[in-house]
Amino acid sequence: MATWGEFAAAAPDMAELGLRQLQKFGLAYLGTVRADGSPRVNPVCPFIGDGRLFVATAPSSPKRLDLVRDGRYVLHFLPGKEEEEISIRGRAALIEGPEMRALALEGAREMIQATGLRIKPEEWLFEYDIDSAMMTTWADFGTPNHRPVRTSWRA
Repeated sequence: MATWGEFAAAAPDMAELGLRQLQKFGLAYLGTVRADGSPRVNPVCPFIGDGRLFVATAPSSPKRLDLVRDGRYVLHFLPGKEEEEISIRGRAALIEGPEMRALALEGAREMIQATGLRIKPEEWLFEYDIDSAMMTTWADFGTPNHRPVRTSWRA
């Protein structure tokens, strides 16, 4: 597993696309695993601080229990201007304790302010480690010959 910072150092083009999409939209789709093994997909507002990726989750959201029980996730960032896209997979872990939460939020303060996120005290905060990523860009975009170009990365 890798932190966002380690991922960005190893796969800078992929991380740059993900960061650009987060800064543009402030939104991604999170897939988790329900107790019965079926998938659950929800929009979330990821943020990055100190080279780490986080998502705050409402205390009533079922996905928080999915992540506590089985931390596996997939996070799909919204497509860019030429339909390029990226998704990452890994494991999420609940940040416990007020000191760790405060450190995480302080490290991400700049991005939180820039995107206008409002993190409420009652929200559950998860850190997302990254196991793998896949990016799709398009060669000859907008022409009859356009085709996908896929790049993958693994920690």
